[in-house]
Amino acid sequence: MLAVGMIALSGCGGGEPAAAPSASATTGAAATAASASAAMPVTPVATPTAAGVIAYTVVQPKTLLGRAPATETALKEDGVKAGNAWGSASQTKASGAYGTAAKKNVIVFAAAVADVPDPAAMVEQVATQSFAKYTFHPVDAGRAGAGRCSDSATGGGTPTTLCLWADNYAAGIFYFFFVSGAAADTLLPQARAEVEVDKNK
Repeated sequence: MLAVGMIALSGCGGGEPAAAPSASATTGAAATAASASAAMPVTPVATPTAAGVIAYTVVQPKTLLGRAPATETALKEDGVKAGNAWGSASQTKASGAYGTAAKKNVIVFAAAVADVPDPAAMVEQVATQSFAKYTFHPVDAGRAGAGRCSDSATGGGTPTTLCLWADNYAAGIFYFFFVSGAAADTLLPQARAEVEVDKNK
């Protein structure tokens, strides 16, 4: 089973996002926090493809959508927490935080390799069960995948959007800070393509 952690925004009360990462040197507050986990019906084992080997895996890219890895301690911790909450310890996983609060371009992600027989159903289940207080809509997640993004939620006057995706080989989550829902819809397939890669290339 793929244990999908419920990743909530720091200070979140009743499902409402708290303020996004602050550029202030005194805050450095975590943008996300690992919370209660929910078991999802996804088996973390390799399923042979026609060629006999799964070609895709998840990685922590050197940059994500042109953003360098976060250097702020709190944001780096967010990336670790996201990875700990998403998937199980036995799975191949990747997670990280990118961008800076000062530039208002922060992205936090987590992804795990898993056998997902029905990606659309898996994404819907995570959205409705683990993030029930958010309103999601279907989006194009890119190559042979299913995706959903939340409508933009504002915390401290800053738009924040959560996007989920899955295909037959992996599943993941992105938090786009300082990004409205409509903009995140277009960013999801681009970000996913940098996180889930062909192992043979």
